[in-house]
Amino acid sequence: MKVDIQEIDNLTKKVEVVITEEDTKPVEEEIYNELKRQVKFKGFRPGKVPKNIINAFYKDYIDAELKKRVVESTMGNALKEVNIKPIGDPLIDFLDDDGFKGYTIECEIIPNFELPEYKGIEVEVEPITITEDEIKRRMENIRQLYAQMEMRGEDEGAEKDDFMIISYQGFLDGEPLKEVKTDYYPVELGNSMLMPEFESALYGMKIGQDKEITIDFPEDYPDKDICGKKVLFKIHVKEIRKKILPELDDDFAKDLGFDNMEKMRESVENDLRKEKEAGRNKIIYQKIIDSLFEKIDIPVPKRYLEKRVQSMLEEARQRYEAEGVTEEAKENLEANLRKDFEQKAEKRIRTDFLLIKIAEKENIKLEEKDVEERLKRIAEDARRPYNDVKNFYERNELMESLKGVILEEKTLNFLKDNVIIKERV
Repeated sequence: MKVDIQEIDNLTKKVEVVITEEDTKPVEEEIYNELKRQVKFKGFRPGKVPKNIINAFYKDYIDAELKKRVVESTMGNALKEVNIKPIGDPLIDFLDDDGFKGYTIECEIIPNFELPEYKGIEVEVEPITITEDEIKRRMENIRQLYAQMEMRGEDEGAEKDDFMIISYQGFLDGEPLKEVKTDYYPVELGNSMLMPEFESALYGMKIGQDKEITIDFPEDYPDKDICGKKVLFKIHVKEIRKKILPELDDDFAKDLGFDNMEKMRESVENDLRKEKEAGRNKIIYQKIIDSLFEKIDIPVPKRYLEKRVQSMLEEARQRYEAEGVTEEAKENLEANLRKDFEQKAEKRIRTDFLLIKIAEKENIKLEEKDVEERLKRIAEDARRPYNDVKNFYERNELMESLKGVILEEKTLNFLKDNVIIKERV
Protein backbone atom coordinates (compact mmCIF):
# COMPACT_ATOMS: atom_id res chain seq x y z
CA MET A 1 0.00 0.00 0.00
CA LYS A 2 1.32 3.41 -1.03
CA VAL A 3 -0.13 6.56 0.51
CA ASP A 4 0.15 10.09 -0.81
CA ILE A 5 -1.45 13.32 0.44
CA GLN A 6 -2.64 16.38 -1.46
CA GLU A 7 -3.66 19.64 0.23
CA ILE A 8 -6.80 21.07 -1.37
CA ASP A 9 -7.07 23.95 1.12
CA ASN A 10 -6.71 24.69 4.86
CA LEU A 11 -9.88 22.70 5.55
CA THR A 12 -9.67 19.81 3.08
CA LYS A 13 -7.07 17.14 2.38
CA LYS A 14 -7.09 14.45 -0.29
CA VAL A 15 -5.33 11.18 0.48
CA GLU A 16 -4.56 8.74 -2.35
CA VAL A 17 -4.17 5.10 -1.37
CA VAL A 18 -2.66 2.84 -4.04
CA ILE A 19 -3.06 -0.83 -3.24
CA THR A 20 -1.21 -3.89 -4.47
CA GLU A 21 -2.20 -7.46 -5.16
CA GLU A 22 -0.71 -8.24 -1.76
CA ASP A 23 -3.44 -6.04 -0.20
CA THR A 24 -6.36 -7.39 -2.25
CA LYS A 25 -5.52 -11.09 -2.67
CA PRO A 26 -6.39 -12.24 0.89
CA VAL A 27 -9.60 -10.23 0.88
CA GLU A 28 -10.62 -11.59 -2.52
CA GLU A 29 -9.99 -15.16 -1.38
CA GLU A 30 -12.04 -14.54 1.74
CA ILE A 31 -14.99 -13.37 -0.39
CA TYR A 32 -14.71 -16.33 -2.76
CA ASN A 33 -14.58 -18.81 0.13
CA GLU A 34 -17.69 -17.27 1.69
CA LEU A 35 -19.57 -17.53 -1.61
CA LYS A 36 -18.41 -21.12 -2.17
CA ARG A 37 -20.03 -22.12 1.12
CA GLN A 38 -23.26 -20.28 0.35
CA VAL A 39 -24.04 -20.59 -3.38
CA LYS A 40 -25.73 -23.59 -4.96
CA PHE A 41 -25.34 -24.60 -8.61
CA LYS A 42 -26.91 -27.59 -10.29
CA GLY A 43 -24.30 -30.28 -10.97
CA PHE A 44 -21.92 -29.17 -8.24
CA ARG A 45 -21.71 -30.32 -4.67
CA PRO A 46 -21.91 -27.60 -1.96
CA GLY A 47 -18.53 -25.93 -1.58
CA LYS A 48 -17.21 -27.34 -4.86
CA VAL A 49 -18.39 -24.66 -7.32
CA PRO A 50 -15.39 -23.56 -9.47
CA LYS A 51 -14.03 -20.07 -8.98
CA ASN A 52 -14.59 -19.04 -12.62
CA ILE A 53 -18.32 -19.86 -12.36
CA ILE A 54 -18.70 -17.92 -9.10
CA ASN A 55 -16.86 -15.00 -10.68
CA ALA A 56 -19.13 -15.05 -13.76
CA PHE A 57 -22.35 -14.96 -11.73
CA TYR A 58 -21.25 -12.76 -8.82
CA LYS A 59 -18.70 -10.42 -10.41
CA ASP A 60 -20.51 -7.19 -9.46
CA TYR A 61 -20.97 -8.33 -5.88
CA ILE A 62 -17.34 -9.46 -5.60
CA ASP A 63 -16.01 -6.18 -7.00
CA ALA A 64 -18.18 -4.06 -4.68
CA GLU A 65 -17.44 -6.18 -1.61
CA LEU A 66 -13.70 -6.19 -2.37
CA LYS A 67 -13.61 -2.38 -2.51
CA LYS A 68 -15.65 -2.07 0.67
CA ARG A 69 -13.50 -4.47 2.67
CA VAL A 70 -10.18 -3.11 1.41
CA VAL A 71 -11.22 0.42 2.38
CA GLU A 72 -12.35 -0.78 5.82
CA SER A 73 -9.09 -2.65 6.45
CA THR A 74 -6.65 -0.04 5.11
CA MET A 75 -8.15 3.44 5.55
CA GLY A 76 -7.30 3.76 9.26
CA ASN A 77 -3.62 2.93 8.69
CA ALA A 78 -3.46 5.15 5.59
CA LEU A 79 -4.77 8.19 7.48
CA LYS A 80 -2.48 7.45 10.40
CA GLU A 81 0.51 7.26 8.05
CA VAL A 82 -0.08 10.81 6.79
CA ASN A 83 -1.25 12.06 10.23
CA ILE A 84 -4.75 13.06 9.10
CA LYS A 85 -7.70 13.07 11.54
CA PRO A 86 -10.92 13.57 9.54
CA ILE A 87 -13.96 15.31 10.99
CA GLY A 88 -17.29 14.11 9.66
CA ASP A 89 -17.59 11.41 7.00
CA PRO A 90 -14.83 11.39 4.34
CA LEU A 91 -15.68 11.12 0.64
CA ILE A 92 -14.35 7.92 -0.98
CA ASP A 93 -13.61 7.67 -4.71
CA PHE A 94 -12.17 4.54 -6.32
CA LEU A 95 -9.20 4.29 -8.67
CA ASP A 96 -10.45 1.63 -11.07
CA ASP A 97 -9.82 2.78 -14.65
CA ASP A 98 -7.99 -0.48 -15.31
CA GLY A 99 -9.21 -2.67 -12.47
CA PHE A 100 -9.30 -1.76 -8.81
CA LYS A 101 -6.03 0.03 -8.07
CA GLY A 102 -6.94 1.92 -4.91
CA TYR A 103 -9.00 4.84 -3.73
CA THR A 104 -8.90 8.47 -2.63
CA ILE A 105 -10.16 9.90 0.65
CA GLU A 106 -11.30 13.51 0.67
CA CYS A 107 -11.29 14.64 4.29
CA GLU A 108 -12.36 17.78 6.04
CA ILE A 109 -10.12 18.56 9.00
CA ILE A 110 -9.77 20.99 11.87
CA PRO A 111 -8.02 24.00 10.31
CA ASN A 112 -4.65 25.25 11.42
CA PHE A 113 -4.82 28.54 13.31
CA GLU A 114 -2.76 30.43 15.85
CA LEU A 115 -4.32 30.53 19.29
CA PRO A 116 -4.74 33.98 20.80
CA GLU A 117 -3.67 34.61 24.40
CA TYR A 118 -6.29 32.93 26.57
CA LYS A 119 -4.81 33.43 30.04
CA GLY A 120 -5.38 36.55 32.09
CA ILE A 121 -8.61 37.62 30.34
CA GLU A 122 -10.81 39.77 32.57
CA VAL A 123 -14.42 38.58 32.95
CA GLU A 124 -17.03 40.61 34.80
CA VAL A 125 -19.96 38.78 36.41
CA GLU A 126 -22.70 39.32 38.93
CA PRO A 127 -22.00 38.16 42.51
CA ILE A 128 -23.84 35.09 43.74
CA THR A 129 -26.47 35.92 46.35
CA ILE A 130 -29.11 33.69 47.92
CA THR A 131 -32.10 35.57 49.31
CA GLU A 132 -34.47 34.42 52.02
CA ASP A 133 -37.36 34.63 49.53
CA GLU A 134 -35.58 32.23 47.17
CA ILE A 135 -35.07 29.74 50.00
CA LYS A 136 -38.73 30.03 51.03
CA ARG A 137 -39.93 29.51 47.45
CA ARG A 138 -37.76 26.41 47.07
CA MET A 139 -38.99 25.03 50.40
CA GLU A 140 -42.57 25.64 49.29
CA ASN A 141 -41.91 23.85 45.99
CA ILE A 142 -40.62 20.83 47.92
CA ARG A 143 -43.70 20.98 50.11
CA GLN A 144 -45.92 20.99 47.02
CA LEU A 145 -44.17 17.87 45.70
CA TYR A 146 -45.23 15.95 48.82
CA ALA A 147 -48.83 17.11 48.82
CA GLN A 148 -51.58 14.49 49.11
CA MET A 149 -54.81 14.64 47.14
CA GLU A 150 -58.09 14.08 48.99
CA MET A 151 -61.50 13.72 47.32
CA ARG A 152 -63.76 16.69 47.98
CA GLY A 153 -67.22 16.17 49.41
CA GLU A 154 -70.25 16.30 47.10
CA ASP A 155 -71.27 19.73 48.42
CA GLU A 156 -67.79 21.30 48.18
CA GLY A 157 -67.03 23.54 45.20
CA ALA A 158 -63.73 23.47 43.31
CA GLU A 159 -61.05 25.92 44.46
CA LYS A 160 -57.60 27.06 43.33
CA ASP A 161 -54.99 24.25 43.34
CA ASP A 162 -57.72 21.57 43.18
CA PHE A 163 -57.22 18.71 40.73
CA MET A 164 -60.32 18.02 38.59
CA ILE A 165 -61.35 15.37 36.08
CA ILE A 166 -63.89 16.72 33.61
CA SER A 167 -65.52 15.73 30.34
CA TYR A 168 -66.71 18.23 27.75
CA GLN A 169 -68.25 18.49 24.29
CA GLY A 170 -68.01 21.53 22.01
CA PHE A 171 -70.93 22.62 19.79
CA LEU A 172 -70.89 24.99 16.81
CA ASP A 173 -74.28 26.22 15.57
CA GLY A 174 -75.93 23.41 17.54
CA GLU A 175 -73.80 20.67 15.93
CA PRO A 176 -71.28 18.68 18.03
CA LEU A 177 -67.63 19.16 17.05
CA LYS A 178 -65.90 15.77 16.79
CA GLU A 179 -62.44 17.19 17.50
CA VAL A 180 -63.60 19.28 20.49
CA LYS A 181 -64.60 16.47 22.81
CA THR A 182 -63.06 14.45 25.62
CA ASP A 183 -64.40 12.05 28.21
CA TYR A 184 -61.46 12.36 30.61
CA TYR A 185 -59.55 15.62 30.93
CA PRO A 186 -57.35 16.43 33.96
CA VAL A 187 -57.20 20.06 35.15
CA GLU A 188 -55.20 21.67 37.95
CA LEU A 189 -56.98 24.92 38.78
CA GLY A 190 -54.58 27.83 38.74
CA ASN A 191 -51.97 25.91 36.78
CA SER A 192 -53.70 24.71 33.62
CA MET A 193 -53.26 25.43 29.92
CA LEU A 194 -56.98 26.04 29.38
CA MET A 195 -58.38 29.30 28.06
CA PRO A 196 -59.00 31.68 31.01
CA GLU A 197 -62.76 31.83 30.30
CA PHE A 198 -63.00 28.04 30.38
CA GLU A 199 -60.97 27.63 33.57
CA SER A 200 -62.87 30.42 35.36
CA ALA A 201 -66.13 28.54 34.75
CA LEU A 202 -64.79 25.52 36.66
CA TYR A 203 -64.32 27.36 39.95
CA GLY A 204 -67.11 26.53 42.39
CA MET A 205 -68.39 23.53 40.40
CA LYS A 206 -69.15 20.36 42.34
CA ILE A 207 -68.72 16.65 41.66
CA GLY A 208 -71.42 15.46 39.22
CA GLN A 209 -72.39 19.01 38.22
CA ASP A 210 -73.05 20.05 34.60
CA LYS A 211 -72.52 23.50 33.14
CA GLU A 212 -72.75 25.21 29.74
CA ILE A 213 -70.49 28.09 28.72
CA THR A 214 -69.93 29.94 25.45
CA ILE A 215 -66.44 31.02 24.38
CA ASP A 216 -65.56 33.48 21.59
CA PHE A 217 -62.39 32.14 19.96
CA PRO A 218 -60.05 34.84 18.56
CA GLU A 219 -59.29 35.14 14.85
CA ASP A 220 -55.67 34.05 15.40
CA TYR A 221 -56.60 30.87 17.30
CA PRO A 222 -54.47 27.96 15.90
CA ASP A 223 -57.47 25.68 15.20
CA LYS A 224 -58.87 26.95 11.89
CA ASP A 225 -62.19 25.14 12.41
CA ILE A 226 -63.14 27.28 15.42
CA CYS A 227 -61.03 30.46 15.15
CA GLY A 228 -63.21 33.57 15.14
CA LYS A 229 -66.31 31.58 16.13
CA LYS A 230 -68.53 31.10 19.19
CA VAL A 231 -68.40 27.60 20.61
CA LEU A 232 -70.78 26.23 23.23
CA PHE A 233 -69.18 23.85 25.75
CA LYS A 234 -71.13 21.34 27.83
CA ILE A 235 -68.98 20.43 30.85
CA HIS A 236 -69.43 17.60 33.34
CA VAL A 237 -67.34 17.27 36.53
CA LYS A 238 -66.31 13.70 37.37
CA GLU A 239 -63.82 14.21 40.23
CA ILE A 240 -62.45 16.98 42.41
CA ARG A 241 -59.49 16.39 44.68
CA LYS A 242 -58.12 19.03 47.06
CA LYS A 243 -54.47 19.36 47.88
CA ILE A 244 -53.42 18.61 51.47
CA LEU A 245 -49.98 20.09 52.15
CA PRO A 246 -47.62 18.83 54.86
CA GLU A 247 -46.46 21.22 57.55
CA LEU A 248 -42.95 22.61 57.12
CA ASP A 249 -41.64 21.33 60.43
CA ASP A 250 -38.97 19.01 61.84
CA ASP A 251 -41.15 15.92 61.23
CA PHE A 252 -41.40 16.78 57.55
CA ALA A 253 -37.63 17.38 57.38
CA LYS A 254 -36.97 14.00 59.04
CA ASP A 255 -39.24 12.27 56.51
CA LEU A 256 -36.91 13.65 53.82
CA GLY A 257 -33.79 12.41 55.59
CA PHE A 258 -32.68 15.56 57.43
CA ASP A 259 -32.05 15.90 61.18
CA ASN A 260 -34.35 18.89 61.47
CA MET A 261 -35.79 21.86 59.59
CA GLU A 262 -32.62 23.91 59.94
CA LYS A 263 -30.54 21.19 58.26
CA MET A 264 -33.08 20.98 55.46
CA ARG A 265 -32.91 24.75 55.01
CA GLU A 266 -29.08 24.59 54.82
CA SER A 267 -29.31 21.88 52.15
CA VAL A 268 -31.76 23.97 50.12
CA GLU A 269 -29.46 26.99 50.36
CA ASN A 270 -26.48 24.89 49.22
CA ASP A 271 -28.46 23.50 46.28
CA LEU A 272 -29.47 27.02 45.22
CA ARG A 273 -25.86 28.17 45.47
CA LYS A 274 -24.64 25.25 43.33
CA GLU A 275 -27.31 25.98 40.71
CA LYS A 276 -26.35 29.66 40.59
CA GLU A 277 -22.66 28.79 40.41
CA ALA A 278 -23.33 26.42 37.50
CA GLY A 279 -25.34 29.14 35.75
CA ARG A 280 -22.65 31.75 36.35
CA ASN A 281 -19.97 29.35 35.10
CA LYS A 282 -21.84 29.06 31.80
CA ILE A 283 -21.81 32.86 31.53
CA ILE A 284 -18.06 32.92 32.30
CA TYR A 285 -17.37 30.21 29.70
CA GLN A 286 -19.32 32.09 27.05
CA LYS A 287 -17.62 35.41 27.84
CA ILE A 288 -14.20 33.76 27.52
CA ILE A 289 -15.13 32.19 24.17
CA ASP A 290 -16.63 35.44 22.86
CA SER A 291 -13.51 37.33 23.93
CA LEU A 292 -11.27 34.87 22.06
CA PHE A 293 -13.48 34.99 18.96
CA GLU A 294 -12.88 38.74 18.80
CA LYS A 295 -9.17 38.01 18.28
CA ILE A 296 -9.36 35.11 15.84
CA ASP A 297 -11.32 33.94 12.81
CA ILE A 298 -11.69 30.16 12.62
CA PRO A 299 -12.97 28.83 9.26
CA VAL A 300 -15.58 26.05 9.25
CA PRO A 301 -15.66 23.15 6.72
CA LYS A 302 -18.77 23.37 4.51
CA ARG A 303 -19.80 19.71 4.48
CA TYR A 304 -19.26 19.38 8.22
CA LEU A 305 -21.38 22.48 8.83
CA GLU A 306 -24.15 21.28 6.50
CA LYS A 307 -24.34 17.91 8.25
CA ARG A 308 -24.73 19.68 11.61
CA VAL A 309 -27.47 21.93 10.19
CA GLN A 310 -29.30 18.96 8.68
CA SER A 311 -29.23 17.21 12.06
CA MET A 312 -30.78 20.29 13.70
CA LEU A 313 -33.44 20.51 10.99
CA GLU A 314 -34.28 16.83 11.40
CA GLU A 315 -34.85 17.34 15.13
CA ALA A 316 -37.12 20.28 14.28
CA ARG A 317 -39.06 18.13 11.75
CA GLN A 318 -39.68 15.49 14.39
CA ARG A 319 -41.06 18.15 16.74
CA TYR A 320 -43.33 19.48 13.98
CA GLU A 321 -44.70 16.00 13.29
CA ALA A 322 -45.41 15.45 16.98
CA GLU A 323 -47.27 18.78 17.10
CA GLY A 324 -49.26 18.05 13.92
CA VAL A 325 -47.83 20.90 11.84
CA THR A 326 -48.91 20.83 8.14
CA GLU A 327 -46.34 20.15 5.40
CA GLU A 328 -46.72 23.68 4.02
CA ALA A 329 -46.15 25.24 7.43
CA LYS A 330 -43.24 22.85 8.02
CA GLU A 331 -41.49 23.97 4.82
CA ASN A 332 -41.92 27.65 5.73
CA LEU A 333 -40.61 27.06 9.25
CA GLU A 334 -37.58 25.13 7.98
CA ALA A 335 -36.74 27.89 5.49
CA ASN A 336 -36.83 30.44 8.29
CA LEU A 337 -34.92 28.22 10.71
CA ARG A 338 -32.08 27.27 8.36
CA LYS A 339 -30.25 30.61 8.59
CA ASP A 340 -30.56 30.64 12.38
CA PHE A 341 -29.39 27.02 12.59
CA GLU A 342 -26.42 27.76 10.32
CA GLN A 343 -25.28 30.61 12.57
CA LYS A 344 -25.69 28.52 15.73
CA ALA A 345 -23.99 25.46 14.22
CA GLU A 346 -21.08 27.53 12.90
CA LYS A 347 -20.48 29.11 16.31
CA ARG A 348 -20.72 25.72 18.02
CA ILE A 349 -18.19 24.18 15.58
CA ARG A 350 -15.78 27.11 15.95
CA THR A 351 -16.04 26.69 19.73
CA ASP A 352 -15.29 22.96 19.40
CA PHE A 353 -12.20 23.66 17.29
CA LEU A 354 -10.95 26.32 19.69
CA LEU A 355 -11.33 24.08 22.76
CA ILE A 356 -9.69 21.12 21.00
CA LYS A 357 -6.65 23.25 20.13
CA ILE A 358 -6.36 24.58 23.69
CA ALA A 359 -6.70 21.05 25.14
CA GLU A 360 -3.91 19.85 22.83
CA LYS A 361 -1.62 22.76 23.71
CA GLU A 362 -2.18 22.40 27.47
CA ASN A 363 -2.08 18.59 27.34
CA ILE A 364 -5.55 18.35 28.87
CA LYS A 365 -6.52 14.70 28.56
CA LEU A 366 -9.39 12.45 29.53
CA GLU A 367 -8.64 9.90 32.22
CA GLU A 368 -10.57 6.71 32.82
CA LYS A 369 -11.43 7.93 36.30
CA ASP A 370 -13.10 11.02 34.75
CA VAL A 371 -15.53 8.81 32.83
CA GLU A 372 -16.08 6.51 35.80
CA GLU A 373 -16.84 9.42 38.15
CA ARG A 374 -19.27 10.95 35.65
CA LEU A 375 -21.11 7.65 35.17
CA LYS A 376 -21.32 7.22 38.96
CA ARG A 377 -22.83 10.70 39.26
CA ILE A 378 -25.35 9.96 36.51
CA ALA A 379 -26.24 6.67 38.23
CA GLU A 380 -26.73 8.43 41.58
CA ASP A 381 -28.93 11.14 40.05
CA ALA A 382 -31.01 8.54 38.22
CA ARG A 383 -31.02 6.21 41.25
CA ARG A 384 -29.84 3.35 39.04
CA PRO A 385 -27.03 0.80 39.52
CA TYR A 386 -23.69 1.97 38.11
CA ASN A 387 -23.33 -1.07 35.81
CA ASP A 388 -26.81 -0.50 34.35
CA VAL A 389 -25.92 3.08 33.42
CA LYS A 390 -22.52 2.07 32.01
CA ASN A 391 -24.08 -0.72 29.92
CA PHE A 392 -26.74 1.70 28.63
CA TYR A 393 -24.11 4.15 27.39
CA GLU A 394 -22.03 1.38 25.80
CA ARG A 395 -25.02 -0.39 24.25
CA ASN A 396 -26.34 2.82 22.67
CA GLU A 397 -22.88 3.98 21.53
CA LEU A 398 -23.07 7.09 23.73
CA MET A 399 -19.69 6.68 25.42
CA GLU A 400 -17.67 8.69 22.88
CA SER A 401 -20.15 11.54 23.09
CA LEU A 402 -19.93 11.49 26.90
CA LYS A 403 -16.13 11.55 26.74
CA GLY A 404 -16.29 14.57 24.44
CA VAL A 405 -18.53 16.41 26.90
CA ILE A 406 -16.23 15.66 29.84
CA LEU A 407 -13.09 16.76 27.97
CA GLU A 408 -14.81 19.98 26.91
CA GLU A 409 -15.78 20.69 30.52
CA LYS A 410 -12.20 20.08 31.69
CA THR A 411 -10.93 22.53 29.09
CA LEU A 412 -13.52 25.16 29.97
CA ASN A 413 -12.69 24.81 33.67
CA PHE A 414 -9.00 25.22 32.84
CA LEU A 415 -9.82 28.46 31.01
CA LYS A 416 -11.98 29.67 33.90
CA ASP A 417 -9.16 28.97 36.37
CA ASN A 418 -6.82 31.10 34.26
CA VAL A 419 -8.92 34.24 33.82
CA ILE A 420 -9.46 37.15 36.15
CA ILE A 421 -13.05 37.09 37.42
CA LYS A 422 -14.38 40.41 38.70
CA GLU A 423 -17.70 40.64 40.49
CA ARG A 424 -19.83 43.72 39.86
CA VAL A 425 -20.36 45.82 42.94
